[in-house]
Amino acid sequence: MLSYKNYGVTLSFTPVVLSDGRISLQIHSEVSQLDYTNAVSIGGLSVPALTARQTTTTVELPSGGSLAISGLLQDDVRQSINGLPGLGNIPVLGALFRSRDFQTQQTDLVVLVTPYLVKPVARNRLARPDDNFAPASDPQALLFGKLNRIYATGDPKTPPAAAAAYRGNYGFIIK
Repeated sequence: MLSYKNYGVTLSFTPVVLSDGRISLQIHSEVSQLDYTNAVSIGGLSVPALTARQTTTTVELPSGGSLAISGLLQDDVRQSINGLPGLGNIPVLGALFRSRDFQTQQTDLVVLVTPYLVKPVARNRLARPDDNFAPASDPQALLFGKLNRIYATGDPKTPPAAAAAYRGNYGFIIK
């Protein structure tokens, strides 16, 4: 009986908020891939095996603190020598009749985690994605393919969202 198995990269976090704004994180990561060297043949159909590597760890971080986990390294090296029969075995001159193929493949997985504690917000202060949405008029939708109205901000090339000034920290910079 054949059954489907998930493969690829799986990453799961289980956060627990501790006192003093600290966060305990249980991190589980797994990398699995198809392995054709251990494949099983069933009725003329080749079914590959799975090779899996996994790690689990628990860390305690402050809100906004970062963690980097690296590992699950895979290092595949393949080498083959092809040549003309007989001529490739001649000492010194045989190198002219041989070719050497060398392939290497290295894989590493890096996980960067930055947990944040957020403060609750009153329900009436939350914004929905469709707040301030104004549907396009029929001529705008039919002729120009617009889905919503765009209001002028003074500069016709600047969309309204870009005209607003951002305050506070946003985005990430990784060095």
